[in-house]
Amino acid sequence: MPPPKNSPYRLMVEGPDDKHALLGLMKRHGYDWDDARSTRPHVEDMQGVSKLLDSANLSTGAKSLSRMGLVLDADLDVKPRWQQLRDCFSHLRIDLPVSPASEGTVVDILPRPDLKLSRLGIWLMPDNQQPGILEDFLGNLVPANDPCWAYAEEATVKARSLGGALAQKDQIKGRIHTWLAWQTDPGLPFGTALTARLLGHDSPQALAFVSWFQRLFVA
Repeated sequence: MPPPKNSPYRLMVEGPDDKHALLGLMKRHGYDWDDARSTRPHVEDMQGVSKLLDSANLSTGAKSLSRMGLVLDADLDVKPRWQQLRDCFSHLRIDLPVSPASEGTVVDILPRPDLKLSRLGIWLMPDNQQPGILEDFLGNLVPANDPCWAYAEEATVKARSLGGALAQKDQIKGRIHTWLAWQTDPGLPFGTALTARLLGHDSPQALAFVSWFQRLFVA
């Protein structure tokens, strides 16, 4: 049975690709999402970063959940994204460190009468230190030395030079979807590609994410 929506633990992510990719990654590492004997986080697709960082949503989560994790893209610059998070949580009188931890941030919160939250975790894609998005994280799970991965980069660049409307900032999205389109089952979504073992599961970033998840929800 999947984690219920009323679980006291929740992992909030930007969108469905994030949700299914992380479900698949943790499953590859042996995490049993269906083990009703343990408290597992309900993974919630927040349908965009704006809703993920909505102050009302965060306030409700802090008052009703005991453990809460946020996974979102660093995008073009880690510093402003982190400051945005610090500002959001300062309204709840929760102090985040000056900079995100490279291994993923986990903050233990002292008991307060106005909050139920005891542990908060934040992971910035791809690795808490560099600009980037989910697809950068997943690109590091493409099997090493796969010749089509390098060619997918060339093909995406070439397509853009021929008038493809893909924006420069979305180059990595074009690259990984192009690579997935060349597999035996073309165009599998990220979560299925992980389950089908087209993508690996043990890049340094993936191992760090698994460790962060366990510190946040298992320890």
